[in-house]
Amino acid sequence: MNKYIFLAFAIITFSCSKEKESDSKKDFDFSYSLDTVHIDSKGDFFFLNYGLAGSALGKGGKLYTFNDQKLRLDIIDLDKGELVDSVKFEVEGPTGIGALGVDMINLSDAGEFYFSSFTGIRNMDANGNLKRTLNWDSDDQIQVQLRGQKMISFDGIVAPDGSKFYGTYSAQGRGGSSMADGLAIIDLNTLKLKTIEVPKLSGLMEFTIELELDGMKNTKGDNFSLLLNESKIIISQSSINGISIYDLTNDSLLTYDYQTELLPSEKPGKFERKVANMEEYQEAARARNKEPEFGDFMYDSDHKLYYRVSFLKEPKADGAIERKGILTIFDEDFKQLHEQEGMGSYAGRKFVKNGKIYRFINIDDEMAFEVLTPKFTDD
Repeated sequence: MNKYIFLAFAIITFSCSKEKESDSKKDFDFSYSLDTVHIDSKGDFFFLNYGLAGSALGKGGKLYTFNDQKLRLDIIDLDKGELVDSVKFEVEGPTGIGALGVDMINLSDAGEFYFSSFTGIRNMDANGNLKRTLNWDSDDQIQVQLRGQKMISFDGIVAPDGSKFYGTYSAQGRGGSSMADGLAIIDLNTLKLKTIEVPKLSGLMEFTIELELDGMKNTKGDNFSLLLNESKIIISQSSINGISIYDLTNDSLLTYDYQTELLPSEKPGKFERKVANMEEYQEAARARNKEPEFGDFMYDSDHKLYYRVSFLKEPKADGAIERKGILTIFDEDFKQLHEQEGMGSYAGRKFVKNGKIYRFINIDDEMAFEVLTPKFTDD
């Protein structure tokens, strides 16, 4: 697809439509339609409490999401709009998932599962039987390479062939998706470790609120996200309008910074970083919640484009914060092609399937997705 795409903008929601002139460069016209897909649970119960966080999209287009209350993996056919299968687990034993549940799901091309939790990563076969447990803290070979100076997160990406783990490390501790100094790449066959310092990741600490009370430290920070696309790891974060890209083939790190008419280069950071009590902590968190939030990158393999949904925040009269979504489109070289207002709050788990952006929405405690279908017209 020619990167000099001409796009025309139209918002279509449910039974009505609204035409609006594009706010971005006149060289680009962008249009999209919105539809809602309801998922039939077949009379069963979906676990929706965390907005499908940690769920994974399989190669066949099926969505895999963990049901914490039922201790099972639900498999959803998005084309049919229904639950098609489930894999049942126990807390312990040959199908043991652990007492702390699942934070993140990875799928291999061979049909195996990699479940990340606070205590490690469980590698299960396609039938849900435990093959091995990965725990960087208790593995002597990993610890020797770390020299006791860093901790590696259990949240990350497992390569489709199951050969590599792409995650993050931090000298400050293990902070899930909110604390990191760089990338940690582990060969899952040899346990050889490679670390790559990523300055933009360690820069997250500049936007962290810290409270130390009675010897206990509480922190509230921004999040980062990893995306593996072929030989590139794309690292985006919610505090900075920019990305870092590690090229696995060339062993190189590139950074891109953006600032546009609609989005600043970073959060202004007009909130206290270190506070003395819970009242100050909550006040700083409220101030922080009013600032822009930059979204994670999604790849559309059909159109060879990247998408990102970011948010500007606007306080309302009742004290609530209105999230105003902005969709940004990038080409494969990470050149920004277009940005567009009008995406609304646009919260919930997002992913791209068959050239369409799916966003999870909870409708009366039932699973549903808002599906955005982009329309492009070549010059």
